[in-house]
Amino acid sequence: MHRHWKFLGLPLLLGAALFACSAEDEPTGSLEVTLGVIWLDGQGEGTTLYVTALDAEGKPGTGSVKLIAERGVLADAGAEAEVTLQGGKASVSYACTSTPEKRCENTARIRAEWNGVKDSVLVNFPAAEAPEDAGTGDGGTRPDAGAGDGGTRPDAGTDGGR
Repeated sequence: MHRHWKFLGLPLLLGAALFACSAEDEPTGSLEVTLGVIWLDGQGEGTTLYVTALDAEGKPGTGSVKLIAERGVLADAGAEAEVTLQGGKASVSYACTSTPEKRCENTARIRAEWNGVKDSVLVNFPAAEAPEDAGTGDGGTRPDAGAGDGGTRPDAGTDGGR
């Protein structure tokens, strides 16, 4: 009968060890990312991104925060930057200039990570412009870019823009 007690103790020890390890992997503390201006023109206008980090005890965070922008440039360096916390705070510049390859339109997310804690913020840009109508199939709902009227009259979609 004593031989079976050995086998019952082993799962309990393994469970306790796994619980202790999993508690260490959980993110601790808090991270907040904010912007000085949330609406940008997408033509190079910039803003400042502010980061605040607190550890599990509510004290100012230490170390560095990794930032990644979907579009645009952080700290005049590119889409990724790492900022060092001072007193639990850091700031970095952000700007976005549209190019044919990367348009600064609608929204772009900037993600931050520190000590396993994550946060993100959205930057807003003007909406993407709808393409002009070449005179086919919309029943005149968009301005016509077809020949004849230079796009000044609504197109019924049947005359090829004339």
